Amino acid sequence: MFKNSRGIRVGMFVAGAFVLAATTACSPQTSAPQPGTSDAVASSSAGSGQGSVEADGNSNTQGSSGSAGSSTRRDCGVDVLKLTMGESNGAAGHIYAPIQFTNIGSTTCTLSSAPGVSYVGSGGRQIGEPAKRVIKDRPVISLAPGETASAPFLFSPVAHMNPEDCGAEAAEGLRVYPPNSKAAMFLPLPGAMGCTTFTQDSDYAQVGVVQAGPNNTVIG
Repeated sequence: MFKNSRGIRVGMFVAGAFVLAATTACSPQTSAPQPGTSDAVASSSAGSGQGSVEADGNSNTQGSSGSAGSSTRRDCGVDVLKLTMGESNGAAGHIYAPIQFTNIGSTTCTLSSAPGVSYVGSGGRQIGEPAKRVIKDRPVISLAPGETASAPFLFSPVAHMNPEDCGAEAAEGLRVYPPNSKAAMFLPLPGAMGCTTFTQDSDYAQVGVVQAGPNNTVIG
């Protein structure tokens, strides 16, 4: 069970949706992400939901040349990243959790901007709208081998507490596109549910930019 900032237990869906959500990264494949496994699976293209609109109007498909920093830097790709979910906390009707990226490669790489995040069901089918990407700046995070950075993820528990209010459907987990990547990873979330009727403007789910350290939960 998860607790809010005052130690009060957050109800219903958080029991099992995030405590059990640890996964490892595999080399890229050409198939679509396949929920229901413990592996992070890469996609050969952006796929449904990638290129979700940022707060500043840009998409998540830009390459290194469109990002801040040196043009010679190496973006962290799905082949060198391990994807996990950190501890969640609840406040004001929302759950905050860090999506963690660990460099399991042998060389330093960088992450900049926000990942693309969507709930997915059986067979990798996207459920509802992607999380709204909230981007005010794009710090370039240098990630040495073994180091972890994280992007804050915020979502509403309405899908579990009042599923009829949002056309809730059972989800296998999250499809996550690392910043500046057209390949995706899969993060299992046992017991999770996604909303089908909420729009990005409803703020049902939001994700912020990657920041240094494993436990970032503050967006903006």
